[in-house]
Amino acid sequence: MNPIDTSAPTAVMPDLWITMLKSGIMLCIVLAVLFIVLYWIKRILEGKSRFRGQGVIKQIAAHHFAPKEKVVLLDVLGQKILIGITAHSINCLATIEPEVDIHFSEPNEAKGFFKGLLKASTEKNNTKKEKHSV
Repeated sequence: MNPIDTSAPTAVMPDLWITMLKSGIMLCIVLAVLFIVLYWIKRILEGKSRFRGQGVIKQIAAHHFAPKEKVVLLDVLGQKILIGITAHSINCLATIEPEVDIHFSEPNEAKGFFKGLLKASTEKNNTKKEKHSV
């Protein structure tokens, strides 16, 4: 029993490798559980979104103006409603009669889609007002 032992500790090296191996295995287990949970959450959310277009309210089109500002065209029970959405409010911009035919143009002409839709809606409303005033 020599209190001063100058020999290299041979038992320390295998313990270090075993500890690193255990840590690596635990890291792989934690990452696998994380990916399984994320996959499960994604499947649940996709399942709910499958029925989104089959209900009473359907989104026909949307146009983003800024990160938290957009205009959305909705179909609610056959009536078309144009709403503006910001970070603080949601406003009804126009209601479009069911008789107005909405056709989607090519992407090059998409800039004027909402402008033409609003123009058609306001013209329709103006003709109705004229009929009621006469």
